[in-house]
Amino acid sequence: MPQRRDDESTRESRDTRRRGRLAAPILRRGSLIAIGLLVAVSTLPSCKQVPPDPAIVESIVEITPASARVHVEKLVEIGPRPSHEPEPTNAAAEYILGQLVEYGYVPEEERFEARSRWEGFTGEKREHRNIIAQVVGTQQPGRILEIGAHYDTHPFSPGADDNTSGVAGLLEIARVLAKKPLDRTVRFCFFAMEEDGLFGSRHHVERLREVGERVDGIFVLEMIGYTSSEEGSQKAPIRIPLLFSPPRRGEFIAVIGNFTSGGLGNRYEDCAERYEPALRYHSLNRIGGLFRDSARSDHSPYWAAGMRGIMLTDTANFRNPHYHRPTDTIDTLDFDFLAGVTRVMAATALEWADASR
Repeated sequence: MPQRRDDESTRESRDTRRRGRLAAPILRRGSLIAIGLLVAVSTLPSCKQVPPDPAIVESIVEITPASARVHVEKLVEIGPRPSHEPEPTNAAAEYILGQLVEYGYVPEEERFEARSRWEGFTGEKREHRNIIAQVVGTQQPGRILEIGAHYDTHPFSPGADDNTSGVAGLLEIARVLAKKPLDRTVRFCFFAMEEDGLFGSRHHVERLREVGERVDGIFVLEMIGYTSSEEGSQKAPIRIPLLFSPPRRGEFIAVIGNFTSGGLGNRYEDCAERYEPALRYHSLNRIGGLFRDSARSDHSPYWAAGMRGIMLTDTANFRNPHYHRPTDTIDTLDFDFLAGVTRVMAATALEWADASR
């Protein structure tokens, strides 16, 4: 997840900062009434009383803390994977490709060229690649749900939480969905250059527009592995009593979307209640678009393009003291939490891909 402000050693171009402001809505005066209404809507209890689907339960129980940990260990061993350093970045990409092939996919590489902000945008353009795999729907292949995570890291961090946790979750979802007959298409997107201006997801969204493909939306797994039960461990960009006041203990997954994405977020929350009732979540699936910090990941280009996007996050620097630091290591992660978030995402994808639901 990129920082809100530039590192002291780097500067983003004026154009990049301007695009960031356009894509990242800010809380403004006069928004309090809107927030109140949106909070009221987004926190309404689910009307569904549908029991868990036994077939889905059977699938998602394959996702365990141990199975997720394997991916985290392999990727963290590579070390920091900033996009301007080809060797470790390519090593991570090759691991992802190898896993997808092992699961039976024929992955595609979306290649593009971009300069890195870590080199002050003065370096040469380098080739980067998103990695894409999908289960094509048998009944409605043109109905597409994407799930994404970025595999690059901050230059000074091995990135166990940011964002190896998200990549591990996405690989696990791809693994359990690989052999499933789905009515609709589920696509897995491993994005490059998230920490470097969201160039990977920007390129992917531009490509969708070029080929005229409209997806139903995307879930972005952005740091899903850190928790803390200490009182006061959960910070917030702003707190408004009775309107916006997240829990003060960092024990939940935040479900963040803009107003048009709320239905997508509701799907995840409904599945959390039915398939993983012990998992705490905090719903910002409609009001997230009012806050600048809520746009700091790969769902942001989708919002800018008028598409739905939900970010699932442990809230990054608002909780994790190891954010963008060398101390973002595997021993700081809560793998039970990571696996629970991932199981719910897998259940959400499986339910969505069943055209009868």
